[in-house]
Amino acid sequence: MNISNLTSLEINMLGQILDTTFGRTSTAESATASIKTNLLGDILDVRYACIAHFGCEQAMSQQKQQYDDESVKLTDDYMASVKKQFKQAAGRALKVKQLSTDDEIEIISSQPHISPKRVAYYRRVSRFEIS
Repeated sequence: MNISNLTSLEINMLGQILDTTFGRTSTAESATASIKTNLLGDILDVRYACIAHFGCEQAMSQQKQQYDDESVKLTDDYMASVKKQFKQAAGRALKVKQLSTDDEIEIISSQPHISPKRVAYYRRVSRFEIS
């Protein structure tokens, strides 16, 4: 791990804040969405996922914008919470810089001969540099 500006105690604190596995939940804000993280050296990957329902193929682009907006908002809220918790635990601010953000839609259910409705996974991965 190469987080040069954090002490080993601060790295441990950050790990506990990011841990959403045993005894904790990642769906406190939304029962239909999940946020998970991976800390890889100085890089924090924040992975948002939800199940998306699209009325038809033509409406996907319009409805996709709603999922884009929601994923960005929940990711921003999550990072604000992480920074607030880190400051409370460590007594100093956690500096983060967003490097990238990408989203994707994976259709998981489609029966065009029965209904135009499509069910998909909507995912967004945002990458942050930690210092």
